[in-house]
Amino acid sequence: MSIESITARILQEAKDEAEHLKKQAEAEKDTLLAKAAEEAEAVKKETAAKAVEDAKVLGERRNSVAELEARKLRLSAKQEMIDRSFEEAAAQLAGMPAAEYQAFLLGLVEPYRAEPGEILLNEKDHKAYGKALEEALKDSPLAVAEETVPIQGGMILRQGCVSLNASLEKLMETQKKQITAEIAGVLFS
Repeated sequence: MSIESITARILQEAKDEAEHLKKQAEAEKDTLLAKAAEEAEAVKKETAAKAVEDAKVLGERRNSVAELEARKLRLSAKQEMIDRSFEEAAAQLAGMPAAEYQAFLLGLVEPYRAEPGEILLNEKDHKAYGKALEEALKDSPLAVAEETVPIQGGMILRQGCVSLNASLEKLMETQKKQITAEIAGVLFS
């Protein structure tokens, strides 16, 4: 055998080995690419499932927030209606016929008639009922003050250092605290 034939044979064997290694690498590459594609598909499915779940949770949260806001708005509207009811009641009290309103004022004073003091009215009531109240209370140590107060109606009774706020606003506020639940039941049941 000659050197050229040995060299040609070694060269051929190297080419064959290189070809074999190349085919083996290609097969390994195809296997790795297929495995990577499978893993990518699994990650893609998992991500899509998580996105669907996240969207569902987000939707539920938004619905909960929207329901809470709706409840707040309904409650606010109900409270506004109750407030308006009390404002209307105070306006109706202030607008009673003169004889009834004077009796109402005297009824407020009655429990305190025996003690000296002064009755403070708003300007309108002072003009309309001041003299009549003085006349009705002439046998009492109570007097109608010349001073007026900025109230919607009713009166302030001052006896020494103590003042009793019997203004329509205060009377309505007191009643409101006591019967708001009952009114809500009547209005919204």
